[in-house]
Amino acid sequence: MKSMQWIIFITGIAALVVHGFFPAVFTLDWFSVLILFILSIPFLAPYLKKAKVSGAEFEFRDEIRETRMLVQSSAEKAKNSDHNLQQENVQLFETFKLTSVRELVNDDPTLALAALRIEIERRLRNLISTLSKEDISKFTTFSLTDLIKKVRLLSREQLSALQKILRMCNEAIHGASVSKSQANEIITLAEELNHSFSVGYSIDLSPNNEYKENGFLCEFEHCIELMPLSKNRTKLSCPVFGHDCPGGAMKVNICDKTISDIPVNRFSNNDKI
Repeated sequence: MKSMQWIIFITGIAALVVHGFFPAVFTLDWFSVLILFILSIPFLAPYLKKAKVSGAEFEFRDEIRETRMLVQSSAEKAKNSDHNLQQENVQLFETFKLTSVRELVNDDPTLALAALRIEIERRLRNLISTLSKEDISKFTTFSLTDLIKKVRLLSREQLSALQKILRMCNEAIHGASVSKSQANEIITLAEELNHSFSVGYSIDLSPNNEYKENGFLCEFEHCIELMPLSKNRTKLSCPVFGHDCPGGAMKVNICDKTISDIPVNRFSNNDKI
């Protein structure tokens, strides 16, 4: 097949040379040029594809670099936040669970990024469905991030980083060539983004069954600050933090925690009680 491609291409070039030096021997019109172009496509296609792939890889490098800067900035803000607890007393809560995503990279980088997108989208959909009355079934992944931007549930850096990570996942899913190392870098960015959520501000509203191991007061402390806060206490109000409990009224009713159950040394100096 490759030898035939070369024969077709060389024959076409020869025809152009003959027409250029001996126009009376061979007449070349626009129709002939079109035929020559069509015949050359099988030969040129692999090179055109290679050029497209190289462009996609360059775009991934740029996106990864820009996303890393956003992630580092948001993590630094969380570290310096007055809401952040002393890290020696509390373990990091992983907003995005990425162990299974990481395991897919060696076999299929594209599939790994598809799983990463699903993990992020799952958190966003649960967040919006819990905190708003919107019918999220009509929202795409990116329209969900636009809605989160309106209600200011994330910092500008966090939201921009999430959007870039989702965009890179989409590019891979829709055919852009992504290497194993690039997929690993993108997943690492999502892991590092976990550090940008101060305790109480995680966008994962599901119960944390390992809260005791994490050093938390209850299974919803990791996200409680994102929940609505009523001026007067209601049947949904957390007895410790005041915000509506993601577990609902039934969970509040059986909760036996009080503000005195929080160790004083877990808070920064400005937040001690």
